[in-house]
Amino acid sequence: MTQPAATTRPVRFSHALPDGRLAGLAWPNPGKPRLVFIHANGFCASAYQAVLGRLVTEFDILAPDLRGHGRSELPVDPDHHRNWNIYADDITAWLSALDRPADAFAGHSMGAIIALLSASRNAPSAPLCLVEPVVLPAPFYMVARSPFYRLLHGKVGIARAARKRFDGWDQAEEAAARYQRHPTFRNWADGVLTDYLDDGLKQAADGQFRLACAPHWEAANYEAQGHDIGAALRRHAGPIHVLGAERASTIVNRRTLTRRGIRIDTLSGTGHLAPMEAPDRVADWLAATLTTRLAGQAN
Repeated sequence: MTQPAATTRPVRFSHALPDGRLAGLAWPNPGKPRLVFIHANGFCASAYQAVLGRLVTEFDILAPDLRGHGRSELPVDPDHHRNWNIYADDITAWLSALDRPADAFAGHSMGAIIALLSASRNAPSAPLCLVEPVVLPAPFYMVARSPFYRLLHGKVGIARAARKRFDGWDQAEEAAARYQRHPTFRNWADGVLTDYLDDGLKQAADGQFRLACAPHWEAANYEAQGHDIGAALRRHAGPIHVLGAERASTIVNRRTLTRRGIRIDTLSGTGHLAPMEAPDRVADWLAATLTTRLAGQAN
C-alpha cells in the first residue's frame, strides 16, 4: 500500500498538560517510524528545522518545545529548579496522550539527556541518538543531589553568562542583527538563525521582543544537575548512539558512556552546536543510525 506523502514543512501542535500547554513542531508522515526529537537548553524546536526537515521521508517527526522554551506555555521556577526530571515528566504526560508511541528518540545537548530520561521511562527498548549530550564529571552530580546543591548557584560560568544575556528589542530584526554579529552564530549554516528566532523570540505585553527562554531559566538549567544519568542508562535496554563535536564538547566524562559499551562518533570540524553548524551532516548521521536500527527491529 502506498503511504501518504510526508509533510515537508512543519505543522504546529499544542497539547494540554495539567499546568499549561506543551507546544512544538511536527512533520507528519503516517506509517513511518515515529521519532521524537528534543532541543537544547535555551533553544526550541524551530532551531532544528534544517536537520529535521531532511528526515521527513523516513520518519514521522515530533519536536516539542520544552517547558520555558519556544511556544510552550508552562510555568517555571528558576529559584527551585534542581534537575531536568520536570522535563521528562512533561514528555511522559504528553507521550501518554499520543495516538501511538514513539519508535525512537533523539536530542541535542540538554535535549539529548531529556531524551534519555524520557525514553528510559516510556520506551526502554527504543533506539536513542544523542547529539552532544551533557555528561559531566560524577562529583558535579553528587553535589547537585546533595543538601549542598546551592553551592553550584553562581559558580557555573556558562550560567553566569546566561543571566547577563541581553533580552529586549523593539523589533525582532534588531535581535537578528545582534546575533549575526555574535561569534556564537558565525559558523551557523544559512537560514538556521532565522529558523531559531521564529520561536526563540516572543513579543511581550509591553511590545518588546524577548527571548522565549528567559535568561534566568536558561541559567537555572545549567546549574540544575540533580538528575541521575546513570540510573537512566541502566534502565534503558535499547541501543544508544552518541555523536560528539570535535571541539568544546559537553561530553566531559566520556567514561560514563564508554564503560557501558556506547560508542561516541565524532563530527569533524564542529563545535557543541553541531546541528546548527552542519545540519546536513547531523541529519545524515541520524538517518543512517536510526534507519539501520529500526530496520533491524522490524526484522
